[in-house]
Amino acid sequence: MERSVYSGFHRRLKLPFGQGGAAQAGRFGASFVLAAGLLLGSIAGGGAALADDTPAPTASSTGSADSAPTSSAAADPGSVALTVAPDDAGTLAAGQDLGITVALANTTAHSVPAGAMHVWLDRTPLSTRSTLSAWLDPATAVSQAKDSVAVDVATPAAAAGQTVSLRAVIPAAQLRLSAWGAYGIEASLAAGQSVVGSRSVVVWSVGAPAVEASLGVIMPLTVQPSSSGLINAADLASATSETGVLTKKLDSSLGRPITLAIDPMVIVSIRVLGTAAPQSALDWLARLAAAPNATFPLTYADSDPAVQRAAGAPNVLSPISLSYALSSANFQSLPSPDPFALPGQAVPPAAGTGAAAGAATAAGTPASPVPTPSPTPSAGQLPSQSDLTSWHYTRTDIAWPQSGTASTADLDFFAASGMPTSILSSDNLTQPDSSVVPNAASNVGDKRVIVLDSSVSTALQSAADAANEVPRDAALAAVSATLAVITATAPAGTTPTVVASLGRAEPASTFGVSRALDTVEALPWAVERPLAEVLSTPGKGVSISDSPEPADWVANVATMIQTERDVSGFSVVAPKPELITGRQRVNLLAVLAQSWSTDVDGRTAAAADYAKASTTLLSSVQIVDGSNINLVAADANVPVLISNALNQSVTVSLHVTPSNGRLVVEPNTIEVTVAANSQKTAQVPVKASVASGEVSLRLELYNSGGVLVSSAAPKEINVSADWEGIGTLIVAIVAGAFVVFGVVRVVLRRRKARTAAQQSTPEPSGPEPSTPDAPSHD
Repeated sequence: MERSVYSGFHRRLKLPFGQGGAAQAGRFGASFVLAAGLLLGSIAGGGAALADDTPAPTASSTGSADSAPTSSAAADPGSVALTVAPDDAGTLAAGQDLGITVALANTTAHSVPAGAMHVWLDRTPLSTRSTLSAWLDPATAVSQAKDSVAVDVATPAAAAGQTVSLRAVIPAAQLRLSAWGAYGIEASLAAGQSVVGSRSVVVWSVGAPAVEASLGVIMPLTVQPSSSGLINAADLASATSETGVLTKKLDSSLGRPITLAIDPMVIVSIRVLGTAAPQSALDWLARLAAAPNATFPLTYADSDPAVQRAAGAPNVLSPISLSYALSSANFQSLPSPDPFALPGQAVPPAAGTGAAAGAATAAGTPASPVPTPSPTPSAGQLPSQSDLTSWHYTRTDIAWPQSGTASTADLDFFAASGMPTSILSSDNLTQPDSSVVPNAASNVGDKRVIVLDSSVSTALQSAADAANEVPRDAALAAVSATLAVITATAPAGTTPTVVASLGRAEPASTFGVSRALDTVEALPWAVERPLAEVLSTPGKGVSISDSPEPADWVANVATMIQTERDVSGFSVVAPKPELITGRQRVNLLAVLAQSWSTDVDGRTAAAADYAKASTTLLSSVQIVDGSNINLVAADANVPVLISNALNQSVTVSLHVTPSNGRLVVEPNTIEVTVAANSQKTAQVPVKASVASGEVSLRLELYNSGGVLVSSAAPKEINVSADWEGIGTLIVAIVAGAFVVFGVVRVVLRRRKARTAAQQSTPEPSGPEPSTPDAPSHD
């Protein structure tokens, strides 16, 4: 649904006429001659009507500059562009002049000289969807029909960066339209060497049938995508402010039969903040809970379920745990209004009544049962997963994949995940009779399908997003004409049903949405009705034109899903693995948000952020490389430093394997607990054998699930097994020598002292006295 409803084209005048067909070339040549004549002053005021034998209709022009370029010019910077908007949203009654406003936007750096604009109305009705689509497609080359009425409008100069509003009027007497239906309008202008133009449509309302096409409208309540699986407080405050995206979407839906498709991430993001949630977000959630609109949930973060299937997910992914985002400080008291006990949410509606009953009729099966609510958390108590995610939706059985990317295999995948009904773009479907628009409620085989009309959706979104009246009225003219053709081509006796989306992008204003839907309500051939009522009319079967996601994106998503599996295996390292896996899952879903489809570069950057954060997480528990060790003892402890960068403690098994038998590690597995955001040294007992040499120790960390958490570069150990014995012997010998030396020295000193003493004793002067004999014992 990317095609613009403004149908602008840009052609060069210097192309050979034969390439565009004689009639087309003649028209281009006439436009160029008219422009040249005006530049030379040979033509003044309105020119003669082409392809019509009646007098020239009155034309007028104004040269007032708009404050901002039109959206078509903004989409093509550095160009000259036209936007054609018929009066009254493209509806024309009997006796009414056809008034047309054309915005000439010059976003180039050069002025566009005064010239002439050629406007013509084709009197042949656009009777089928294919002819209408071809007319509004800028790529379709058309030439002015023979049965047409035209007007030439003098155009003033448009300065660089200026938008000029032009008016053309074709009198009612000259219209001569034959039957009710849609008719094409084209405006073209010679600008330098090129012709720029745009096409629109008008519906002649005379003779409109009594049958009204039933239009069901869906409003996705989503925000701008990001790489985070929760919306932070600042972004919530912005989105729920008076001019925020969520406020605009909700305000424009209240009081209308619009079905709200709610991204659960919005509800969860408000609830997890507790008392820290912005007051505007709490008030917005209370207003959503009180809204009478029918509702259904989108996948979390509006993630694309089709690419999940293509990338190998086992089922449609949903949040695992959101406890990682909870802070007890934010739940010591209850915010007001309490986001867990909102009116209409605390007590489920009675079975078989109200919106749930309407959903039961929608596709021929009962609505999803409304679960019995659990008690809401009280002050000081953290909310549970159910508290955070529960919401009493009207129905919960709908899958809504990225527009135009569904394949037949997706429907079985969605059904297996509890979503047997799928919303599919009409661009993604085919049917046996291409001339008839399929009813909104259809089926592909045995699977239920809600057909989302891409043309009506695109036009409604363009009208809601328009910055001013001209592009808004141009888009509404396309809405009016499309619904008219749908009504005209419906089989006799049937009421055609159509479903359209107001889009995931932020509308320019609440007024834009209201103006678009008020226009639909005013159409005699269409009426806005609740989705359940629209889907109550069964349609014929359709087929899916398989349109798989781009292969490179599928491969990227497959890698991210495998990374999530790696993180899940790693997370067992912590006592609360859900704090790890919960964040990982919702961040993955955020990267898969469907709104990224309009910002491929942003999606690529978000995927890169996811990969970088995952790599950091998987390396948060690791062995810190250390220096090599010289082992000279027979027994020793080898230190191994383990770091933990997580916010919770981890328990790992350190497994040590020597490269050879020179070293024996016993035990070779050691359990280590490391506190949060810290390091711890594990002591590995080793024993040297009789041989010396180098040994490499392989160091690995495993969690309790046997998953490898970290491995380090081998630690080199230089083993010298016999150094201890030799050293001891040498020390013993040296010590013994010292002892012997000491003993000898002491003995020698004593002998020397005795000898010296003997030598110093004097000789006696007389005869020695006789010694008496000892007595005899005989």
